[in-house]
Amino acid sequence: MKLKTKLLALSLLTLLLPWSGWKLLQELEGFLRDAQQGALLASARTMAGAIPMEFRSRLLFLPELYVPLRSLTRQPALDGYSDDWPDAGQGLKFISEDGELSVSLLAGDYDGRLFILFDVNDAHRSQASPITPAAPRVADGISLLARSPRGLFSFTISPEAPGPLQLHSEREDSGQVEGFWLERENGYRVELALPAAAGNTDISFQVRDVSGAGAGLYRVAGPLADPGRPRWISLAAQWQGLSAWFARSEIDSARTWLLDSKGWVLADSGTEPEATTTRGTQRTTWLQRLLYRLVAGSRTELLDQWPTHPVRLSDEVAGQALAGQEAVSWTQDMDTAVVWNTVAVPVVLQDEIKGAVVMQSASEGLLLVTNRALGRLLFTTLALTFGLAASLWYFATRLSQRVQRLSGAVSLAMEDSVDPKALPLRDDRDELGELARNNQKLLRAVADYSRYLQTLAGKLSHELKTPLAITRSSLDNLASQNLDEESRRFLDRALEGVDRQGAIVRAMSEASRLEASIGVAEWETIDLASLVRRCAEGYRAVHPGRNLTARVAEEKLPFKCAPDLLAQALDKLVDNAISMSGEEDEVTIILRSVDDRYELAVCNTGSRLPDELQERLFDSLVSMREKRGAGPHLGLGLYIVRLVAVAHNGTVSARNLPAEGGVEFQITLPV
Repeated sequence: MKLKTKLLALSLLTLLLPWSGWKLLQELEGFLRDAQQGALLASARTMAGAIPMEFRSRLLFLPELYVPLRSLTRQPALDGYSDDWPDAGQGLKFISEDGELSVSLLAGDYDGRLFILFDVNDAHRSQASPITPAAPRVADGISLLARSPRGLFSFTISPEAPGPLQLHSEREDSGQVEGFWLERENGYRVELALPAAAGNTDISFQVRDVSGAGAGLYRVAGPLADPGRPRWISLAAQWQGLSAWFARSEIDSARTWLLDSKGWVLADSGTEPEATTTRGTQRTTWLQRLLYRLVAGSRTELLDQWPTHPVRLSDEVAGQALAGQEAVSWTQDMDTAVVWNTVAVPVVLQDEIKGAVVMQSASEGLLLVTNRALGRLLFTTLALTFGLAASLWYFATRLSQRVQRLSGAVSLAMEDSVDPKALPLRDDRDELGELARNNQKLLRAVADYSRYLQTLAGKLSHELKTPLAITRSSLDNLASQNLDEESRRFLDRALEGVDRQGAIVRAMSEASRLEASIGVAEWETIDLASLVRRCAEGYRAVHPGRNLTARVAEEKLPFKCAPDLLAQALDKLVDNAISMSGEEDEVTIILRSVDDRYELAVCNTGSRLPDELQERLFDSLVSMREKRGAGPHLGLGLYIVRLVAVAHNGTVSARNLPAEGGVEFQITLPV
């Protein structure tokens, strides 16, 4: 992995900044939520314990059966539809014994008149047939009783067809009851308007289902289902006095309800939380709501809309409070920035749970403040992250470029292409500058040592020539004497050693002579292919027992060069290949033209080069031979090849052929 890639990966650690900010924001949101929740719970406890005595007594002695009397804001249209009734699904329900018949009762008051809505679920519908003496009337319907200070009135509702109703009681002074019968799927709905005053009236009723119950039998549901013990339903209006007391006592932006033990709302402060009165003015995007839910976690549920005038609260919070436990709930509006905090505490009277106080506080500030803080946090931390990552990338790029410059200069200096004094970064005052200065010292020492090795052979050959000549002449004089057999044997061994020393001195002086001859060599344009063919024929003659082939292009390859130097370099390569391979191995000479250069290569099978020393093979006095022949090998042959290639502005290389194919030495000559 490159240096700048490593630093870029390291810069990813800066993502811990937004993560830690996110966790801090969650803690802040939790702190704000706990503070608001604690204040609301404390207010609810205070309300539950400070209910006036009058309403405590009323809570203790509630009627056995009653239905809340809604205060209707407009007169319902008698059409059988429930859209005029707020929260129509919160009625008093009665179910038959077999569960096949059910009815929900709603009652409301408008301008002193009593309005009633029966919503009947009956899968077995049977409308009335025409009344004749031979066929008494038997059909589904409702029997209604109304009790008021004016007396008891009864009404039978079983029309022959749906539509408007005009009902009269058996008593002539009951007045006329108007209504509407509406058929619907799996049941029907009956809406009535009674002339009686709502606050002084009790009602009872029975819904009957004739179909499917058997001959002469029918299902019934309602408080009159038991004829021997009819029950009356009281119409309980909201406790206005307690509602007003709640409105005066509650905290800002909160709403309070008092529930009985069944969840019916007895009192309502009527003050809708301030945040909900501006519903729609602070609309949020789906992304803001999603971010808030991610911050708040699973503690906040989505709520489409809280009921405006609830008649009965049956959610989990109210249920827990009526069971004797304090409860807390957080909900979020699906469209706006409103967040509701709802708390409920039980009302205990005479060691019994008689109801619950529910308080709700609506706040858009919690969500908006959290979103604003989150937005600023994400913008700041992400800007810092990207800025830091860009800075690290720029720094890493600059550092990488400086290292590459230094590495390239060192490589050129190692190849004797430049002077070590020309290394870059030598004047820099950081660690790379110090590294450049140390590399300069090292390269200078290596260059001095290389020059010493390059001249060592010439110096040794010059110094050893005279002692070897004296030794040789002395041994020759001694050989002319009459020596015994044993002395003659020692003399022969000494002469053989002197011959080998002479060969070594000649080999060392050859490199020196070649270096000197390069400057005075004669250059001419020749056919390089013809030169290589002639040399190959000579090698076959010198080594008749070896498998030596040449693959040379048929066309002429003109090249301006020093022919003697090239022939000498090729001699060294072939000699090296033969000495490094066995009698059964193949030696191949290849000359090819590639683009703007010639490639002269010598390949042999049967040997491999050490991978770690391939770059040093063409240095002076370096020999990698594992097989030693009869002649001396001082590591100067490939060095001479390199000198010839450099003199022709070329390069030399060595590599192992794939699939154990042997070794290839190559001279590349630019055309």
